[in-house]
This record gives sequence, C-alpha cells and structure tokens, in this order.
Amino acid sequence: MNALRIVQLMKFELARHFLTKKAWLALLAFALVWLMIYRYGVYEAVSILANPDFEQFVMVVFGNLGIQSMLRWPDAEMTVYVLIASVTFPPFIIYLCSDQFVSDRERGTLRFISLRATRLEIVLGRFLGHCLSTAALIAISLCGAIILVALRDMTALDDALNHAVQFELLLLVNLMPFIALMSLLNTVARSARMALIYTILLYTIGMLIVTLLQVKLGLPVFFDYLFPGEPMDQIVTLRPDMVSAVIWPLIQSALFLALGFWKFQRGSI
Repeated sequence: MNALRIVQLMKFELARHFLTKKAWLALLAFALVWLMIYRYGVYEAVSILANPDFEQFVMVVFGNLGIQSMLRWPDAEMTVYVLIASVTFPPFIIYLCSDQFVSDRERGTLRFISLRATRLEIVLGRFLGHCLSTAALIAISLCGAIILVALRDMTALDDALNHAVQFELLLLVNLMPFIALMSLLNTVARSARMALIYTILLYTIGMLIVTLLQVKLGLPVFFDYLFPGEPMDQIVTLRPDMVSAVIWPLIQSALFLALGFWKFQRGSI
C-alpha cells in the first residue's frame, strides 16, 4: 500500500466534489438550502428557543439527554444549527457518497485506475476523500452560523467557536459510517440510484425487523447500533457517551470498509 497513491486518489475526489461544473451546481444548491435555513431557522434562533413548544418538540425528537442545558447556550444560533445539521447531514451525505465506484466501473475508468493503484488503495482513497469533502461542507455550513452569532452578540463568539469545533469533529465521526456503508453498497450496486435504493431498503426493512424482534423476543437495545446514525441524537448536546458516539462509529466504519474491500477484491471491474 502506497500512501502517495492514496493521497492522489483523495485529491481526485476533492476535485470531483469542488472543481467541476457538476460540483459547482451541487455546491450552489447546498448554499441556497443553507441560506434558507439561516434565514428562517438560525437567524430566528432567539425567538425560536423562547417558545416553550419548541423545547417539547426537541425533547420528543432527540430525547431528554441534556437538551435543557443545550437550549440555554448563549450562542442560540449555534443551538438551532446543531439541531438542524444533525438531522439534515446524514441523508445529504448518503446522497453525496452514493457514487464512489459504480459510475467508474460502468465507464471502464475503474479498470484504468486499478492499473495504477491497488484495490485497497482505491477503497481507502475514495473513502478518505469523501471524508475530507464532508468535513469541508460541515465547516462551510458552520461558518454561516458563527457569522450570525457574531452579528448578534460578539460576547457569545468564543462559545460559538468552541461548540463549532466540537460539533465538527463529532458530526464527522458519526457520518463516517454512512460513507463507509455507501462504499460497501457501491461494490454490489450497478448504479448510484441502486445504491440509494439499497440504503432505503436496509433502513426500512432492517430496522423494522430489529424492532419486531425487540418487541417479540426482547432483543437488546444495542442491536439498534447495527445501523449507522443511531448515536446522532446524543451528539447534539456535545456531551455524548464516548463509547457509543465516538468509538463505535469508528469501529463501524472499519467494519463496513473491510466488508466493502472484501467484496471489491472478489468482484470484477
């Protein structure tokens, strides 16, 4: 395994996400969506958090995991941002990472790439490239929330920066299993659309089966953690359980990548 070739593959992924016309359109759509969120959600954070019904709604969605202290943050804009981002980023990243291998395999370019890099380097390069792209997108969206905090109250800027760094790291770690899962599904799907369909089926049918087994047979609750994204409700307070919200997502990512590499190694390109 050559680290330089992995870095080159990572650069290729970054260029594909940020330096092509198709990528610019996607980034424009991403920016417009977040501008709407800033205008009608984050910008109105103080009045939103003052509504007692909002606190009840948040507790229903995320559970009572220190939410009350979070809703009292001096940087109210960051509170609303964290709640929205933790819900919207997972489906967005699933869509963004739905085409890691399939289009290259269909065009025949994957065979050309495999002449210059091993299959393990391709898997790791694509995965790490998507992780860097995800980190960049999170950072870009965080900048808008930080600017809104600074415009309203400069004294809350230090808290906002501290929360931003913590959330960037926690969210990235918890999005990595989604990226690794799409890498695995790309080894069995024939198109990016099929990879998305497989993801929907996995979550709907798989979680339904686990829920039924939990109700009927008393299956332990930790089986929920077989699916990426289960600790997302914990990270919003920025005080999650380290095992379930940090260590397990990293292990989960490694397992999905290992399965993806095993299938990729055995398949034809």
